[in-house]
Amino acid sequence: MLTRTILLAFLGLSLATPTLAQQAQPSRVTGNIKGLGNKPVVFFYEHNGHQLHDTVRAVNDRFTYTAYPSDDGTVNMKLVPWYFTSIWNEPGRITVTGDIASVERIAVTGTPENNWSTQYYQRSGWKLQQRMEAHPDSAKALQTLDGKFARAFIQAHPQARTSADLLYSQARVVNDQPVETYEQLLRGLSPAVRASVQGQAAASRVASLRNRPQVGLPAPNFTMPDTAGVAVSLDKFKGQYVLLDFWGHWCGPCIQSMPHLKELQARYASQLAVVGIGMEHKDDKSNWLNAIRKHQLRWTQLSELNTDKGVIEQYDINAFPTYMLLDKQGIVLVKSNDLAAVEEKLKALAPMP
Repeated sequence: MLTRTILLAFLGLSLATPTLAQQAQPSRVTGNIKGLGNKPVVFFYEHNGHQLHDTVRAVNDRFTYTAYPSDDGTVNMKLVPWYFTSIWNEPGRITVTGDIASVERIAVTGTPENNWSTQYYQRSGWKLQQRMEAHPDSAKALQTLDGKFARAFIQAHPQARTSADLLYSQARVVNDQPVETYEQLLRGLSPAVRASVQGQAAASRVASLRNRPQVGLPAPNFTMPDTAGVAVSLDKFKGQYVLLDFWGHWCGPCIQSMPHLKELQARYASQLAVVGIGMEHKDDKSNWLNAIRKHQLRWTQLSELNTDKGVIEQYDINAFPTYMLLDKQGIVLVKSNDLAAVEEKLKALAPMP
């Protein structure tokens, strides 16, 4: 996941990063971070679907690390508890420079994609952050500027997988343009980039935008494993009102809303099927199951255990919790992050006797 800073992630400048083809040779990462001293540096990555980490200790602000191929082609470096710098895991010598007092402006250079990525952030993301610090703008205004910078970069660098990553992020998080704009940017990428896993992920995301569920239209059917691994289809619930609850064990607001959700489920039990859809990693399955037991969630619980991919991406779920109320034929009636909107609709549709 290419995440430069909490602020930049908030702006949608870089979030989930699609996979990078595995390289035959390791990456050699050399760091020189002013003020780091002799502190530990932790590198997070996925290997064979499992979340792993390595720790090296800096000596007088300097460190070295050998990064072998990871599943998603990236390594996330943590210098301080609240911040991750992500590195494209390309073969060769990668240099990481900056100041511990300004970790949001760490420069990663030395290989093509890292050079392109750092160039983008230096020319756009970092400037937006400086602007926000000096003259606070609304998130909407900053996202609009972010989108302009990103689209210009994508058009100017069709040969960069960084461009496909930016396109994915823009279509996934900012998403303030007509889907035709993203489709045009996708077509402009070089054939090699479109064929890469980054390009395929961007294409999948753009297709999701084109076909995402909308109020007044049918919700696409899906089949997903429940807590016992049994496949459950959305079509199974036709003939009832269905409330899809997109949540995660890690999501504080989701957990806080559970008592209200339980109340609604009990009140409309004869007419309403609640279906929980967990945004979980496969390594967090036990945490997901424990949360279900702890909070006594006595309705159908499903998860692909594939983070924000699959149905969660297909349904364009970007915030948690998200609630989607379907009528008895599977038509979307409400999509909201607030149960109050769902409750109001249920009162009108299914009044209590």
